[in-house]
Amino acid sequence: MDTIRISWPKGAVLFDEIKNFKHDDWNLDKNGFYALLSGSWDNPEKSWKNLKLLYIGQAFDQTLRERIIQDHPAYKCVRDYQKEHSVDIIVKIGFIKESTAERLTQQLYDDVECCLIFCNQPLCNTTCKDSYAGRDLQVLNEGDPAGIKDSCVCSKTNK
Repeated sequence: MDTIRISWPKGAVLFDEIKNFKHDDWNLDKNGFYALLSGSWDNPEKSWKNLKLLYIGQAFDQTLRERIIQDHPAYKCVRDYQKEHSVDIIVKIGFIKESTAERLTQQLYDDVECCLIFCNQPLCNTTCKDSYAGRDLQVLNEGDPAGIKDSCVCSKTNK
C-alpha cells in the first residue's frame, strides 16, 4: 500500500478571486489537488463556518490556477448549491508533500483524487463515489484540510 501525504496550506480563497490570487503559502502555479467548499465568513472570529465539501479535483499536467478556473460539468452543481443556500464558494488547495510511490504520475494523481472522493463523498463529484478501483492507498491530509477527512484508506476491495 502506498502512502501519500498531502499538505493543505492554511486558509481558503473565494472561488471568484482564485484567478489573480497570490500568497507565499499558496503556489497556484504548481500541480496538486483542490477542494471547493461552501461556507460563510464569520467576521468576528475571522474564519469560515458551516463548511460543506462540494467538489474535489486535481491538476497534474497544468497548474492549479489554470485548472480551477476551467469550466467543469460539476461546477453547475456547485453554482446551483451556492444559489439555493446563499453561501460563498471557497477553494482549498493541497500538494503532495511525501509519497512512497516510485514516481508522481498522472495515474497516481488520478488514484489519489478518486480515493479522496470515495472517502469524503463530495456532493458534486460523480465519479469514484460508489467504488474505488485504483491502487491500494493511504492518503494522509495534513495542515488545514478543512472539510476533508484527515486520513483515507482505499483499496480495490472498497465497493
